[in-house]
Amino acid sequence: MVPSRPDRASKSEVDEYDREAKHLRNVGLGQDIRARKKYAFRIFLLVAGWITAVLAILLLQGFGFHGFHLSDNVILAAIGSTTANIIGVLVIVIKYLFAGKDTGSTHS
Repeated sequence: MVPSRPDRASKSEVDEYDREAKHLRNVGLGQDIRARKKYAFRIFLLVAGWITAVLAILLLQGFGFHGFHLSDNVILAAIGSTTANIIGVLVIVIKYLFAGKDTGSTHS
């Protein structure tokens, strides 16, 4: 049995569906690009602010500005733990925002 060919009405409906699907895919990709730019800039500001804060603490501690003094353990804990947290957040957000799209193909 020979499969029937689609008539003109159904072919035009399929073409319209394909155009709409491509349009929606392009709109989605545009939104992804705008979100990535926005959040990449915010991540940059967060990391730059954190580095500035750590530098300020180190300078205050190093020069003893207005009697500023923290114990070595407090300095190590503050810088070490929060830096690890910032790096962790940065890695998670970057992996989410810049993950490759699944193409549906399988690689062996």
